[in-house]
Amino acid sequence: MEFIKNELINAVLEKYFDTFSKTLDTADYVPVKYGKKIHKFIFKNMKRKFREVNRAYRKQKRATGGEAEEACAASPPA
Repeated sequence: MEFIKNELINAVLEKYFDTFSKTLDTADYVPVKYGKKIHKFIFKNMKRKFREVNRAYRKQKRATGGEAEEACAASPPA
C-alpha cells in the first residue's frame, strides 16, 4: 500500500500544483484579496484529499490486520 499511497499523494500534489499554476496566470487582472481566497480554498481541498488517502490507508490496514500493502496491491482504490 505504501507504493500505491505514494502514487495517490503524487497525483494530489500534481493536481494541486497544476491548479495553482493556472491561478498565477491571472495575477494581472484578479485582485490580490480574491487571489488569496482562491489559494486558501485550493490548499484546503488539497489537505482534505490527503486526509482521504490516509483514512483509506488506515481503514485498509485495520481490515487486513496490518497486511495493507498486499491487500491494496491486489485491489487498488478507484
